[in-house]
Amino acid sequence: METLKKMKLNYVIEAIVMIAIGAVLIFWTEASLLIMARALAILLVIAGVIFVFSYFLHKERSIVMSGGFAMGVIIAAIGVWIFLKPDTFTDFIPKLFGVFILLSGLMNLGQTISLVSYRYSLWWISLILAVGTIGMGAFLLFNPKDAKEIAVTIIGIFLVYDGITNLWTISRVSKYAKRVNQEMNAVDVEAVVEDVDKK
Repeated sequence: METLKKMKLNYVIEAIVMIAIGAVLIFWTEASLLIMARALAILLVIAGVIFVFSYFLHKERSIVMSGGFAMGVIIAAIGVWIFLKPDTFTDFIPKLFGVFILLSGLMNLGQTISLVSYRYSLWWISLILAVGTIGMGAFLLFNPKDAKEIAVTIIGIFLVYDGITNLWTISRVSKYAKRVNQEMNAVDVEAVVEDVDKK
């Protein structure tokens, strides 16, 4: 049960963050595109600089270290390019979010299996929500033909939807896992009482 509580907290925080990001994408679409591109660019530059500094900090000059140095330069260069030309990069954003939402849908599918194992009668609702999320992710991944702004608004809607469905699903899993645990404890207590009576 302790593990379940930690999982529930993680899922709730993740869902709230997703809903918040989704709302930002819906209401500040154009700004969100540039912010996402430049934030990623900064992260890439930082990662590249770390690789380069790591090369100079080590006394050994092995092939692996040289490869890390080259990788750092390439990563930093890509980061600079994205920062200077964010519009070119934003064409890939729908696909990146498509992968993320698709993976989230697959996780929801795993939670549905948990609901089935807990004998929750409305498990099929979770299944529908999971399939819907997977479908949304696949749509963004394979059909990013619309304008970037429209795609980002759709991404925002999908993230809000995914966050809400995650909250609903984890609340059901938590509730019925607790019920199953109580039933198992009750059975154990009855078994102990019966054993004592026999003695």
